[in-house]
Amino acid sequence: MNGAKAMIRTKVVNDSTDLIPLMRAFDTPIKKEIFKEIQSEWKPLSEIREKYGDTGEEALDLFDRMKLVETRWSTSEEGISGKPQKKYRSYYSAFNINISCPVNEISEIFTIASLNDAEYAKLEQDIYDFLGDDGKFSNTVSEQFHFSTLALKSIVKRSNLLAIKGLKVVRKSTLS
Repeated sequence: MNGAKAMIRTKVVNDSTDLIPLMRAFDTPIKKEIFKEIQSEWKPLSEIREKYGDTGEEALDLFDRMKLVETRWSTSEEGISGKPQKKYRSYYSAFNINISCPVNEISEIFTIASLNDAEYAKLEQDIYDFLGDDGKFSNTVSEQFHFSTLALKSIVKRSNLLAIKGLKVVRKSTLS
Protein backbone atom coordinates (compact mmCIF):
# COMPACT_ATOMS: atom_id res chain seq x y z
CA MET A 1 0.00 0.00 0.00
CA ASN A 2 2.95 2.33 0.59
CA GLY A 3 3.79 2.21 -3.09
CA ALA A 4 0.26 3.16 -4.13
CA LYS A 5 0.16 6.44 -5.99
CA ALA A 6 -1.83 9.19 -4.27
CA MET A 7 -4.92 10.36 -6.09
CA ILE A 8 -4.74 13.84 -7.57
CA ARG A 9 -7.11 16.05 -5.61
CA THR A 10 -7.64 19.74 -6.11
CA LYS A 11 -8.67 22.10 -3.34
CA VAL A 12 -11.00 24.74 -4.70
CA VAL A 13 -10.70 28.14 -3.04
CA ASN A 14 -13.46 30.58 -3.94
CA ASP A 15 -13.93 32.54 -0.70
CA SER A 16 -11.39 35.33 -0.37
CA THR A 17 -10.97 34.75 3.38
CA ASP A 18 -9.88 31.15 2.66
CA LEU A 19 -6.63 32.65 1.36
CA ILE A 20 -5.58 33.42 4.94
CA PRO A 21 -5.14 29.87 6.24
CA LEU A 22 -3.62 28.88 2.90
CA MET A 23 -1.05 31.67 3.15
CA ARG A 24 -0.25 30.67 6.73
CA ALA A 25 0.22 27.02 5.73
CA PHE A 26 3.17 27.87 3.49
CA ASP A 27 4.67 30.93 5.17
CA THR A 28 7.98 29.35 6.22
CA PRO A 29 10.56 27.22 4.42
CA ILE A 30 10.05 24.42 6.97
CA LYS A 31 6.29 24.23 6.37
CA LYS A 32 6.88 24.17 2.61
CA GLU A 33 9.50 21.42 2.97
CA ILE A 34 7.28 19.27 5.20
CA PHE A 35 4.34 19.61 2.82
CA LYS A 36 6.61 18.62 -0.06
CA GLU A 37 7.76 15.52 1.86
CA ILE A 38 4.23 14.34 2.64
CA GLN A 39 3.05 14.84 -0.94
CA SER A 40 4.81 11.72 -2.16
CA GLU A 41 4.24 9.26 0.69
CA TRP A 42 2.89 8.66 4.18
CA LYS A 43 5.25 10.04 6.82
CA PRO A 44 5.08 9.10 10.50
CA LEU A 45 4.95 11.86 13.09
CA SER A 46 8.18 10.56 14.68
CA GLU A 47 10.12 11.04 11.43
CA ILE A 48 8.88 14.61 10.99
CA ARG A 49 9.53 15.38 14.66
CA GLU A 50 13.05 13.93 14.46
CA LYS A 51 13.90 15.97 11.37
CA TYR A 52 12.12 19.27 12.20
CA GLY A 53 11.48 19.17 15.97
CA ASP A 54 8.43 20.83 17.51
CA THR A 55 8.12 23.09 14.45
CA GLY A 56 7.45 20.04 12.30
CA GLU A 57 4.79 18.73 14.64
CA GLU A 58 3.13 22.17 14.76
CA ALA A 59 3.14 22.33 10.95
CA LEU A 60 1.45 18.92 10.71
CA ASP A 61 -1.12 20.03 13.27
CA LEU A 62 -1.83 23.17 11.23
CA PHE A 63 -2.16 21.14 8.01
CA ASP A 64 -4.51 18.74 9.80
CA ARG A 65 -6.74 21.54 11.15
CA MET A 66 -6.87 23.05 7.67
CA LYS A 67 -7.83 19.70 6.16
CA LEU A 68 -4.76 19.73 3.90
CA VAL A 69 -3.59 16.29 5.05
CA GLU A 70 -5.10 12.92 5.65
CA THR A 71 -4.02 10.84 8.62
CA ARG A 72 -3.97 7.20 9.54
CA TRP A 73 -2.52 5.12 12.33
CA SER A 74 0.49 2.92 11.67
CA THR A 75 0.54 -0.74 12.61
CA SER A 76 2.19 -1.74 15.88
CA GLU A 77 5.19 -3.01 13.91
CA GLU A 78 5.65 0.37 12.21
CA GLY A 79 5.15 2.27 15.44
CA ILE A 80 7.48 3.22 18.25
CA SER A 81 8.14 0.58 20.92
CA GLY A 82 5.27 -1.49 19.52
CA LYS A 83 2.77 1.38 19.78
CA PRO A 84 1.03 2.73 16.67
CA GLN A 85 1.68 6.32 15.65
CA LYS A 86 -0.02 8.82 13.40
CA LYS A 87 1.09 9.06 9.78
CA TYR A 88 0.41 11.98 7.45
CA ARG A 89 0.04 12.46 3.71
CA SER A 90 -1.02 15.54 1.81
CA TYR A 91 -4.63 15.40 0.74
CA TYR A 92 -4.32 17.86 -2.13
CA SER A 93 -1.85 17.95 -4.97
CA ALA A 94 -3.23 21.15 -6.53
CA PHE A 95 -5.10 24.32 -5.66
CA ASN A 96 -7.65 26.04 -7.87
CA ILE A 97 -8.05 29.62 -6.68
CA ASN A 98 -10.88 31.50 -8.33
CA ILE A 99 -11.58 34.73 -6.50
CA SER A 100 -12.92 38.02 -7.63
CA CYS A 101 -13.27 40.76 -5.05
CA PRO A 102 -12.80 44.51 -4.65
CA VAL A 103 -9.30 45.82 -3.95
CA ASN A 104 -10.31 47.13 -0.51
CA GLU A 105 -11.52 43.62 0.45
CA ILE A 106 -8.36 41.84 -0.64
CA SER A 107 -6.17 44.48 1.01
CA GLU A 108 -8.05 43.96 4.29
CA ILE A 109 -7.54 40.20 4.03
CA PHE A 110 -3.83 40.56 3.30
CA THR A 111 -3.45 42.98 6.21
CA ILE A 112 -4.88 40.41 8.64
CA ALA A 113 -2.85 37.57 7.10
CA SER A 114 0.38 39.53 7.39
CA LEU A 115 0.03 40.80 10.98
CA ASN A 116 3.10 39.77 12.92
CA ASP A 117 2.57 36.87 15.30
CA ALA A 118 2.76 38.90 18.52
CA GLU A 119 0.31 41.53 17.28
CA TYR A 120 -2.07 38.86 16.05
CA ALA A 121 -1.81 36.80 19.27
CA LYS A 122 -2.82 39.83 21.36
CA LEU A 123 -5.77 40.58 19.09
CA GLU A 124 -6.87 36.94 19.10
CA GLN A 125 -6.64 36.76 22.91
CA ASP A 126 -8.58 40.02 23.35
CA ILE A 127 -11.41 38.65 21.20
CA TYR A 128 -11.26 35.28 22.99
CA ASP A 129 -11.59 36.99 26.38
CA PHE A 130 -14.47 39.18 25.13
CA LEU A 131 -16.46 36.19 23.85
CA GLY A 132 -16.95 34.48 27.18
CA ASP A 133 -18.13 30.87 27.34
CA ASP A 134 -21.23 31.38 25.17
CA GLY A 135 -19.68 33.43 22.37
CA LYS A 136 -21.11 36.63 20.90
CA PHE A 137 -22.89 37.60 17.72
CA SER A 138 -20.46 38.54 14.93
CA ASN A 139 -21.89 42.07 14.68
CA THR A 140 -21.35 42.62 18.42
CA VAL A 141 -17.71 41.53 18.14
CA SER A 142 -17.15 43.66 15.02
CA GLU A 143 -18.59 46.73 16.76
CA GLN A 144 -16.62 46.13 19.96
CA PHE A 145 -13.29 45.96 18.13
CA HIS A 146 -14.15 48.38 15.30
CA PHE A 147 -13.69 45.76 12.56
CA SER A 148 -15.61 45.18 9.39
CA THR A 149 -17.35 41.81 9.25
CA LEU A 150 -14.81 40.78 6.59
CA ALA A 151 -11.89 41.64 8.90
CA LEU A 152 -13.48 39.66 11.74
CA LYS A 153 -14.05 36.65 9.47
CA SER A 154 -10.42 36.92 8.35
CA ILE A 155 -9.19 37.02 11.96
CA VAL A 156 -11.25 33.94 12.82
CA LYS A 157 -9.98 32.05 9.73
CA ARG A 158 -6.41 32.62 10.94
CA SER A 159 -7.21 31.64 14.53
CA ASN A 160 -6.49 28.48 16.48
CA LEU A 161 -8.79 29.69 19.28
CA LEU A 162 -11.84 31.14 17.52
CA ALA A 163 -14.54 29.80 15.20
CA ILE A 164 -17.72 31.02 13.57
CA LYS A 165 -20.80 29.00 14.44
CA GLY A 166 -23.89 30.28 12.71
CA LEU A 167 -24.10 34.00 13.44
CA LYS A 168 -21.79 33.82 16.46
CA VAL A 169 -18.09 33.93 17.06
CA VAL A 170 -17.22 31.27 19.65
CA ARG A 171 -14.22 29.81 21.38
CA LYS A 172 -13.10 26.60 19.62
CA SER A 173 -12.98 24.84 22.98
CA THR A 174 -16.80 25.25 23.25
CA LEU A 175 -17.53 23.52 19.92
CA SER A 176 -17.47 19.96 21.22
